[in-house]
Amino acid sequence: MLTADRIEIIPVPGIVEQVRRHLPAGSSVSVTALPGHDLGDTVDVTLELAAAGYDAIPHLAAARIARAGELDEIVRRLSDSRVAALFVVGGDGVQSGPYRDGSALLSALRDDAGERFRLGVAAYPEGHPAFGIAEGLDILRAKAAEADYAVTQLCFDGAVVGEFIRRAAGDGIRLPFWIGVPGRVGMTQLLRIAARIGVGPSLAFARKGSNRRLLAGFDSTQLRHDAVRGLGEAASAIAGFHVYSFNALERIDPRDGLDVRVRARAGTSGP
Repeated sequence: MLTADRIEIIPVPGIVEQVRRHLPAGSSVSVTALPGHDLGDTVDVTLELAAAGYDAIPHLAAARIARAGELDEIVRRLSDSRVAALFVVGGDGVQSGPYRDGSALLSALRDDAGERFRLGVAAYPEGHPAFGIAEGLDILRAKAAEADYAVTQLCFDGAVVGEFIRRAAGDGIRLPFWIGVPGRVGMTQLLRIAARIGVGPSLAFARKGSNRRLLAGFDSTQLRHDAVRGLGEAASAIAGFHVYSFNALERIDPRDGLDVRVRARAGTSGP
C-alpha cells in the first residue's frame, strides 16, 4: 500500500536507505533544498529515489542556482529520469544568481522544459516574513498560470489553512493544494536531526511558543480535520497532505490522511 501522504525529507547522508527502510516503493517523496545545502545533493537524492521506484520531487530554489547553465544541467539530468514533478521556490538568502525569485525560476523552467514536469509552488496561509497573506495570494495567483499545484507552508492551525484555501478559491486560484502538516516528530529525534543539519530554517517553527507542543511529539490528526472542515466545494482543491517529516520516517503512518480526505470530498466534517 502506498502512503496516503507526500513525505518531505532533508537530503542528508543515509537518507535514501532510511526512505527505503520505512516507505514502500511508489511513495511520493519531496526532497528539500535548504540554505547551507548543496542543490546537487537534492538532485542526487531525487534521482536515486526515482531509480528505486519512488515518486521523487526535488525542490529547486532560485537562491541556490548560481548560473543559468547550472539550471540547464539540472533539467537535463532530471529529464533523463523518471522524475515527473518539481517544486519551485525562491529560497531564503541573497538572490545572487540569474533568477531573482521563485517566479522567475518558474517561468524559466516552464519555458525550458515545457510540459515535461508538473511544477509546484509554495503557498503561505500565515504570510511570509517578506509579505502578508493578501500579497502572498496575489503572488500565488500570478504563478498559477504556469504552475500545476501548490504546497502550503507548515502551519499549526488547521482553521487558518482551511480559510486560506477558501480565500484562494474565492480569488479564482484553481490550483490543487497539498496541505503542509508536521510529522510525528519528538524532542529527541528533532535534536538529533538538528545536530546533523544545523539549527536554521528547519527548526525556526519551534521558536514560536504556540508550536512548542511539536517538541513533545505533535500529532497532526486534529489539524488535518480542522483544515478540511467546512470547505464545501473548495474541498475539491485538496490534492493531499504534505508531511514535513524532518527525516523522522519511522513515525510515518501509511494510513494518515485517507479518512480526512474522504470526508472532505464528501462534504462532511469532524474526526
